Amino acid sequence: MAVLPHDLTDLRLAPVVLAVDARIEELGRLDADVLAAQIERFRDRSSATRDRREAWLLAEVASSGEGSGWALSLDDRGIRLTHDQHSFVLGMPSNFGVYLSRSEEFETVGDTSSS
Repeated sequence: MAVLPHDLTDLRLAPVVLAVDARIEELGRLDADVLAAQIERFRDRSSATRDRREAWLLAEVASSGEGSGWALSLDDRGIRLTHDQHSFVLGMPSNFGVYLSRSEEFETVGDTSSS
């Protein structure tokens, strides 16, 4: 039995999910170092704590432009999308976990400045 949309949030769900999923897939194809460079290209790498890397990753995933009021957050199973009482999780590729778990010694990967 098909479940009909309950409200406007339900109707707007499909384009949001498709855009976010496409962005996750696109970023998931990148090597972990390339992903880090992509995410941190306009950010101060010296301030890259785990919390900041999480925020930066979610901002990069959300850069598809299809928000419509949905908030992204990390979940044990992937990336959670939430809007009011609506919530679900999309899977997360392994390179996201590698990026998030980078220790401080990796913060300057790709940094070409000399000391």
